[in-house]
Amino acid sequence: MNDYNRDDLGLEPRDDRSDQDFNHYSRRENTRTNWEEYRQAYDQANRKPQKPKKGGAFKIVILALVFSLIGSLVGAGLGFNYAYKKFDSEKSLVAQPSYTINTNDNMNTVAAVAQANLESVVGITTKTILKNIFNQDYASEAMGSGFIVDQRGYVVTNNHVIESLSQGDMTFGGFFGQPQRPRENQYADQIAVLLNNGAQIPATVVWADKNLDLAVLKIETQEPLKPVELGDSDKLTIGEPAIAIGNPLSLEFHGTVTAGYISGKDRIITDQDGSSMSLIQTDASINPGNSGGPLFNQAGQVIGVNTMKISTAEGLGFSIPINVAKPIIEQIIETGEYHKVALGFSGTDIATYESAFQIDTGLDSGVVLLRVMAESPIAKAGLEKLDVLTKVDGQVINNVLDVQKILYQYKFGDSLEIEYVRDDQSYTARVLLEPYDLDQNN
Repeated sequence: MNDYNRDDLGLEPRDDRSDQDFNHYSRRENTRTNWEEYRQAYDQANRKPQKPKKGGAFKIVILALVFSLIGSLVGAGLGFNYAYKKFDSEKSLVAQPSYTINTNDNMNTVAAVAQANLESVVGITTKTILKNIFNQDYASEAMGSGFIVDQRGYVVTNNHVIESLSQGDMTFGGFFGQPQRPRENQYADQIAVLLNNGAQIPATVVWADKNLDLAVLKIETQEPLKPVELGDSDKLTIGEPAIAIGNPLSLEFHGTVTAGYISGKDRIITDQDGSSMSLIQTDASINPGNSGGPLFNQAGQVIGVNTMKISTAEGLGFSIPINVAKPIIEQIIETGEYHKVALGFSGTDIATYESAFQIDTGLDSGVVLLRVMAESPIAKAGLEKLDVLTKVDGQVINNVLDVQKILYQYKFGDSLEIEYVRDDQSYTARVLLEPYDLDQNN
């Protein structure tokens, strides 16, 4: 505690006790909690009555009036704020207006990218009807972000944004968060797209893939839609600017812009189900609700789909490279649907296989075929169980995800070249991509 003298405490000067003595006394009596206690204790120690100060009662009255006035003003402000939120809450869902940018405007890069793309970024709202332990229906709602890729109403987002909430949440409707039985429908019962002008339009799922965590929705509307421009995520450079736009936390923050840099490429992130994704790392803030929103480069082109962040660290957000989604988007825009091609196998990467079976294959990369589907394209090309797939279309393969990413660039009727190893010998084969009967492999 600090030292105080008599003048600080408003005491009359004393000849028989020095300021030094009083400071020593104040330190010894440091449990006193206010000025009045210090003054009373000091007077008692000196056994001299304190001289009454003139005008004390008047000062107390003045202070009471001042604090009363301050309290009334604060209370009125709080009351007005509560009333505004209570009776005007719907205004929080109205998106901010967008602006047309003139390239001659004196505007920095982040502002220019934001203004050019705000009306292309949308909110995604979902509602899933679940049952509690009393078999009563209740609605569980969620939200995320997305972006328009075609004027006819195609919207890209994350798969996890539109999934049904099959597990009990922690809302009151979920009865203390009890787990629910799995639902037959893997998507939410109601999915809607919230445009920048505030219009909320029902959406249907055109295509979705859980492993890639991507989905394409379709909306029917007379509203004019402005699609984004897709960039090239393969040309990204670590350290270049990155701008994220989305709806962090809630729709009240629709169209929030955050900026940072590309801080990493080809980050392999493994999900809880064991699937892996090669992602873009950025320090642009990505929060719950940003999922499915776009990540832009400094030219205003989408180079990623924001998907997740590391909650235990700051500045670790991740986006799906847009080049993974581009072939899918292009096929959907061209034909209205997407048909996924497959080679017809299940397998694992070399490192996992060697660790599991305590063997050394002598290979640095590749995928070991643990199962080859009958009559599948890869079976017809002559590959067998325990062959090691090393290259697809000339590209080195490290894991199953690498194969999936390459196949998304192809459609039925196309063919590609693969390289594989059998009994320490390398072989090449050409695979014709065509449909095959999955039922006979069950």
